[in-house]
Amino acid sequence: MSAITMTPQALITEWAYFLWQERGMAQMYTHLVLAALFPTSAGAHAWTSPRTREGDDEDSEDEELEVEQHLGLTPSDAIMFPILAGFTLSGLYFLIKWLKDPALLNQILGYYFSTLGVFGVGKLATDALNVTTSVVFPNMWSAKGQIYHINQTLSAQLIESPSPSRPETKIHRRFVEAKTNPFPSIFSSIRFPARTTKRIWAIRALLNQHWVFRGYIHGILSAKSRVRLNDALGFLIGVTCIALYNMNGKPWYLTNLMGFGFCYGSLQLMSPTTFWTGSLVMGGLFIYDIIMVFYTPLMITVATTLDAPMMLVVPGPDRGSMLGLGDIVLPGIMIGLALRFDLYLHYLRKGQASSDIALPSYKKPTASQTGDLFWTARHAALRPAALADAAFRKTYFHAALVGYVAGMAVTLSVLNIWNHAQPALLYLVPGVLIALWGTAMRFGEREDFVMYFTLSTPKGEDVRERVVGKSD
Repeated sequence: MSAITMTPQALITEWAYFLWQERGMAQMYTHLVLAALFPTSAGAHAWTSPRTREGDDEDSEDEELEVEQHLGLTPSDAIMFPILAGFTLSGLYFLIKWLKDPALLNQILGYYFSTLGVFGVGKLATDALNVTTSVVFPNMWSAKGQIYHINQTLSAQLIESPSPSRPETKIHRRFVEAKTNPFPSIFSSIRFPARTTKRIWAIRALLNQHWVFRGYIHGILSAKSRVRLNDALGFLIGVTCIALYNMNGKPWYLTNLMGFGFCYGSLQLMSPTTFWTGSLVMGGLFIYDIIMVFYTPLMITVATTLDAPMMLVVPGPDRGSMLGLGDIVLPGIMIGLALRFDLYLHYLRKGQASSDIALPSYKKPTASQTGDLFWTARHAALRPAALADAAFRKTYFHAALVGYVAGMAVTLSVLNIWNHAQPALLYLVPGVLIALWGTAMRFGEREDFVMYFTLSTPKGEDVRERVVGKSD
């Protein structure tokens, strides 16, 4: 029976039966899409957080330690990226043909990617531990219309109470005698022995404490770094994962973990300075991807010959599925820019944005906000202003994610129909760009969208973002 003449109920039944028959394939593709979205979303949020205000940061004197250098992509990169990628791919292709046996090349690349993997996975693990720490030991939580503040110095929980002389203001904080431990919600009422409670507070202090390492060689090196316990634990996790990866036959889940680390780190190191620049870079690599997949044997030969963690691998029917890391990072830099634009619009709507806005939050994400946001979700209106800014509206970010998922769906559909390897960027680039530009048109924000830019500056300087043409 033709799908046109079928009743809606029969059509739904037919599709349900098809999905059941192909459930293995559906699960594999769902896994692949979710695996691609994880580093994309995490990397975007890791670089974007609300700006701090004067007096908000207890460690203001060490604030300069957190500045990280970022690569701001310019229009010239739209030309250079495809050229450099083409030379690299061609070099690997001819090297494979010349060597006959790629074992030596695989070994060299294995050492190279293993070294990078330690830092990539270590960074991912560190930030995951920081988020976990913030959830277990938040700075505040809410219940019954009241915000509870956890004070490490006093080893106590406090709530705001009206001032005796000015009852309309809440400037006094008083101790909550019934809550002696640093845990939130119902866990705060657990009564531990005094010694155990003291140790829990000490663990919380240790996890949030930082040490400053400074290195100086006259005329050669001057470096400062702020390190916490989670940084050391994250590095150890990175070393352990890479060691297991090399000693256990490179299983797919550790390959993917390395891929997550590479993507997560890359998305924090580079970003287009404008949406025009990002569109040009994506367009250039879009053409490059089509040529290399459809018109040359280079891409497929290199991808199938080299045994390097340059893609996400998902097991499943018909030898499983895979997705190149470039198909995550390239759309990811635009998705991250969209999230930063959402943050700019948030301040613009609040009347706090000017023509030249310094955003010190670009120095390093404040992972401690995650736990505070989670535990105060039921009383969002009571959040302090700095925390409330972290829950800004993410219109463009969500639109870009929808465009990315739509592009992935088309890629996988065409792959199944034609049974031939597809350049994912052929569908991902239009999906993301149409979603972003279409959203700007839909909400009448095309001018701000086009004129907006972020300026990545060398280490030690502010990172600024502004709207071109509105300064002075």
